[in-house]
Amino acid sequence: MSINIHIRKATLKDLPALCEISESTFVDTYQEHNTPENLQKYLKEHFNENQLKNEMLTPNTYFLLVELENSIIGYAKLRVNTQEFLDKNAIELERIYIKKTFHGKSFGLSLMEECVDFAKKLHFDLIWLGVWEYNHKAINFYKRYGFEICGEHIFQFGEEAQTDYLMAKTLNIP
Repeated sequence: MSINIHIRKATLKDLPALCEISESTFVDTYQEHNTPENLQKYLKEHFNENQLKNEMLTPNTYFLLVELENSIIGYAKLRVNTQEFLDKNAIELERIYIKKTFHGKSFGLSLMEECVDFAKKLHFDLIWLGVWEYNHKAINFYKRYGFEICGEHIFQFGEEAQTDYLMAKTLNIP
């Protein structure tokens, strides 16, 4: 039996699913290591419908959804470089979220491949991301896909300043 997934660009009709996946994935990943107050503040500020709608309507920002049997199980958010690697032709992979129940089933890999292909089609030379220094599972995933740690920056999480590693992958465009 083969599993058939579909990856497509998000539309505004997908906002409720994006909010749900954003919140559940973020909580699953970060609640164990952060205060409930910081977690709730971040969720309230970053994953409400208005915020996500504004992000979707921002030029040069792209949301790609992973669907399994017509159900959205994850997404990625890419945006043209706005804060790091300003001297490069770069695109940021700001989020890549897959619902926890679907981890370890290659959906994240399929979405990552689609993100890289998407960046190549738009003729970017570099794809980069920030990842929390203690999110070892994600760091290892990115390393397996060819990203390398190349710096760090501060990520404001509620009242706490945390360190994110910057990871980048050079895109070999034929």
